Amino acid sequence: MVKNVDFISDPKKAFWQFTSPLLLLTLFEAGYSFVDVFWVSQMDHQSFFAIGVAVPLVTLIMSFGKSIGVGTNSIMSREIGQNKIIDSYNSILHGIVVCLVIGFGVMISTFFLKYILIYMGATSSMELSMQYLTPIFLCPFVFIFSNFFANTLHAEGNSKIPTRLFILTNVLNLILDPIFIFVLGWGVSGVSYATILSSGITAVYLLYWYLSGKSEIPINFKYFKPGIVHDIFIVALPNFLTDSLWCISMLFFNKILIEQLGQIGVLLYSTASRIESILISPQKACGRGLLSVSGHLYGAHKIDELEGLYHYVLKITMLMALVSTIVFFFVREYGFALFSVTGVSESIFYIALAGIVIVPFNEISVMSGKMLDGMGKSYHELILTIAVIIYEIGIVTVLAPILKHGVCVLLAILIGEVTFGIFYYVLLRHLLKKSRDDIVHNVHHHA
Repeated sequence: MVKNVDFISDPKKAFWQFTSPLLLLTLFEAGYSFVDVFWVSQMDHQSFFAIGVAVPLVTLIMSFGKSIGVGTNSIMSREIGQNKIIDSYNSILHGIVVCLVIGFGVMISTFFLKYILIYMGATSSMELSMQYLTPIFLCPFVFIFSNFFANTLHAEGNSKIPTRLFILTNVLNLILDPIFIFVLGWGVSGVSYATILSSGITAVYLLYWYLSGKSEIPINFKYFKPGIVHDIFIVALPNFLTDSLWCISMLFFNKILIEQLGQIGVLLYSTASRIESILISPQKACGRGLLSVSGHLYGAHKIDELEGLYHYVLKITMLMALVSTIVFFFVREYGFALFSVTGVSESIFYIALAGIVIVPFNEISVMSGKMLDGMGKSYHELILTIAVIIYEIGIVTVLAPILKHGVCVLLAILIGEVTFGIFYYVLLRHLLKKSRDDIVHNVHHHA
């Protein structure tokens, strides 16, 4: 069925065959938000601050499509691995229905956007944040469906089409941002319009790809059989809640940084996050590849191959992270200068830099989470995410009165990533062993 990639017979080859195009895709995805913030940073610090405060809400909208896509991808991958092709047709239809319902919910929430911003403590940048967020909240479908269809194509083994489209999207966004912001004088709202237009092209083309019959998995409602929304949400809901909880922690960290450093704290945090997104883009590609291949292997009950692939990818991504952070250390001043973040004290600057150096420690958690998604066990990831966020917020709360200049935030993230990376690894090894034992037990039972 899936003629693009043979996931089962040679998992490592399939991983690279699938992941290679994604390396470019994830780099351009990271560049997407990088470009927006770069142009806004050239305007003034107030606009930069307004978008930095609003980023968690935009991340949530993006997460809807990504989470439903990941949930649908997980089911489709396992169904294809078990050769249940018709069931995969039904899975994508359920994912589309869920995306439609959520999209309308986001549009309705526009009426409460002002109150949400007040709750976030964004009163000083209310007008600019509203200008940026309102168009995005009114056009959520372009973001939801572009992320959703990209993930369902990944389940088919097709990573080339999403890669090409996201490259086009980023190039168009790069061109439109300065035109809308400076030439037409639309300011921060111009960033929204450029993002909507460029993302809309991706969403429309991916929808056309499915409706025209070019995809391996067709969109045809004659295959729709109600009853698997629950299965999608088993993976999608923990993914979305995970993103949501991280956004909540970002809001809390922003609050502490504003108290200790003023607006420059949020600017540094936002800048470090954008630079980090570039540094981890190769690892994100590996994570997506691991998700799809692991789903097929788990569906085919290839547990030994699944464990071998996990350790193989983990070694690669940790090496990538180490190399990228070492390289960035030597070009750090140019990276922060791109966003016009200059003139801060050297001690504060190095705190932001140290936040990026945490990247290599994050790989165990990220890759383990993708394995759990592929196995349909994302609720374990959710439980660990809740635990690590409570853990980090607790550390910040205790250390904030003692350590100033944002050091408490840095230490909390560092300790949390290292501690829970170990927990993730131990948990995944346990689940793989349990799956292997269950398969052996079932074979003996049927023998």
